[in-house]
Amino acid sequence: MGQIASADARRSPSDRGMPIASARGGLVKKKAAGADWPSLPASVVKSAGRALQILEYFDDTRGEANLADVSRALGYPESSASILLRSLVTMGYLGYDRYTRTYRPTSRVRLLGDWIEPKLFENDAIIRLMERIHEQALATVVLASRNGLNAQYIYVVQSRTDPIPHLTRGVMRTITSSGPGYALLSGIDDIELGKIVRRVNVDARPDELRKLTDVLGDVAAVRRNGHYHGPSRLSAGMSVLAMPVPAGLSGTPLALAIASPSEQMDGRVGELVELMHRCMADALQG
Repeated sequence: MGQIASADARRSPSDRGMPIASARGGLVKKKAAGADWPSLPASVVKSAGRALQILEYFDDTRGEANLADVSRALGYPESSASILLRSLVTMGYLGYDRYTRTYRPTSRVRLLGDWIEPKLFENDAIIRLMERIHEQALATVVLASRNGLNAQYIYVVQSRTDPIPHLTRGVMRTITSSGPGYALLSGIDDIELGKIVRRVNVDARPDELRKLTDVLGDVAAVRRNGHYHGPSRLSAGMSVLAMPVPAGLSGTPLALAIASPSEQMDGRVGELVELMHRCMADALQG
């Protein structure tokens, strides 16, 4: 592990505009120009959804931004983005520098939800856990929760070397078609699982359709082995390793996953499983 991590440290930080891990384990601000920002579902009130996406944008870029930056990255008309940014400033969630004409989140954003899952999020425990896995696995690390019939990424530590598409918080994948989804489904009984598969297949695209027997097999593997490992159904040439987050760390079901090119992951699954278990055990003790 140490030799691999040292090799990564020597690599050039030409990270295609993605956030990168610093030598101290934090994230250095880099604009994710190619970020895959999810479109808002039709059932979401547009102004509310866009306001939250703006906050997620700042979390992804980790720095200040001007009106044009936000409008261009999220695909909003500048007039709409301007109104939303000014509203967030008025409410105290963003600060505005009138000299540089840039916006930046305030500590009020930081304090939102600090009472939720204290064991997992207190003192940035989950961030340190994911960055530790990222630094040793040299791969993208994702924390996912269930959102209806989807697995939703709620935190991402993006690899700066793997050719994996840049992922942002809020991205959702059909729960029956993703590694984190199988980990999330492992705590559900087979009767309920059958209902979920049928509901997904009603509106699924052709590439998302799954047979119940196949999903049951994938979920059974998670229950038996404690993790899921297999090719990504969403990115060709990529593999996913996912496992449930222990109940002692989270009061709600969460899944932790590593995504990396198959040629880099498939020969070291045992090593990566051990790494993930060790990091989560250390987080439980901390």
